[in-house]
Amino acid sequence: MLPLIRIFWDICRLRVGPQAVPAGHNLMLAAVLAGIIIDSFASSILIPKLTGLDILKTVAIYNILLLTAIYLLLKVIGYADRGVQTVTAIAGSGLFISLVLLPGLLMMNTVEEQVKSFAIFILIDNVWRIAVVAHIFRHAFSINLLMAMILSVSYLIFGLFVADFLLPAQNTLSST
Repeated sequence: MLPLIRIFWDICRLRVGPQAVPAGHNLMLAAVLAGIIIDSFASSILIPKLTGLDILKTVAIYNILLLTAIYLLLKVIGYADRGVQTVTAIAGSGLFISLVLLPGLLMMNTVEEQVKSFAIFILIDNVWRIAVVAHIFRHAFSINLLMAMILSVSYLIFGLFVADFLLPAQNTLSST
């Protein structure tokens, strides 16, 4: 277990690529589920007006759509054999980033502090995720760093559209 934790941490530090992750569907599923649980907890802090079940459904759908899109893109361009490791690397590194930033999110207690801290939290979170996902994409798609950054930012923007689509639907369901 410790070597696996080291691999995900090294991916977050841009030291190893997704090829270092063992290829296994059970590990991929565990990383995705753990990420969904941690991200649901973090989202419940950021969006307190949604119920826990609404947040869990939204985070699960969000993650499944984004990770499936990456898996299918790899399959379409002929790198299907890299799909499981890539999805596991994205989910596992995302889990680590969330865990590292979670204490800062939990420490926001006053409204003024929340506004300032929230902006810094989102900036650090997004920059780190873009860098890590670009690093993973560079290896998974065998592309240069510039193309990987473009793909990573596109992945983030796609995620924002998915979240924007999902969250109003959840708010509508919650208010009825």
